[in-house]
Amino acid sequence: MSEQIALDFDYRIEANEYGFYCVPTDYSGREIADLLAAGEVYEPKTLRLFRRLITKGDVVSGGTFIGDFLPALRPAMDTNTVFYTFEPVPMSYAAARETIRLNGLTGIDLRPVGVGAEPGSATMLVKRPGGGAISAGNRIIQDTTDIAEDRTIEIEITTIDRIVPEDRKVCLVHLDVEGFEKQALTGAKRVLNNSRPTVVCEGGKPWQVRDYLAHLNDLVPGANYRHMGTIEHNAIYRSDPG
Repeated sequence: MSEQIALDFDYRIEANEYGFYCVPTDYSGREIADLLAAGEVYEPKTLRLFRRLITKGDVVSGGTFIGDFLPALRPAMDTNTVFYTFEPVPMSYAAARETIRLNGLTGIDLRPVGVGAEPGSATMLVKRPGGGAISAGNRIIQDTTDIAEDRTIEIEITTIDRIVPEDRKVCLVHLDVEGFEKQALTGAKRVLNNSRPTVVCEGGKPWQVRDYLAHLNDLVPGANYRHMGTIEHNAIYRSDPG
């Protein structure tokens, strides 16, 4: 195990069947933190499906939050593959790095950024009105007029096409980025066209399912992406070129 990371916040180490997790105490009371505290798995059906899909190729998955998917997924991948992931919130990013260390994971490219349609910057809401951490519900906002400055941070935005080198083959793109899934897909146009990976987007409402599908097929003409079903609010799409 590598040298322990110096963390400037209080945290607990939790465990489940896949491994160990660094959970900031500020995140207590949130779904993922409470499940891990009980030794349980967040989105277990989704993880089981992903473990079947990711043995041959790189993976893009984010936001990574505290790295709760990493101990289950990285060991299921071939050793010569790379797990690309991203988390712009500093506390979550630091916790994810410690989760990686606790489990002795390698082959993970974790970056402290958000992803979108093009490089730039954005304002992210990270605190509730009382000052408590939002946890997994951090989101990019456009209008900060009525929001106190200490509740937001400025984050770097990049694209998935900039994160993943051109010569890499990607088998899965998984996005849970608080309503910015379509923008993130736009910034992954090269990866989608070159690899035609399975795509999973958070949001299982019928209009979201249709919206993601139309956007995918606009980005990748001829791939004939189809909606294969929805598991735990994650809509799944696969290319069927025919």
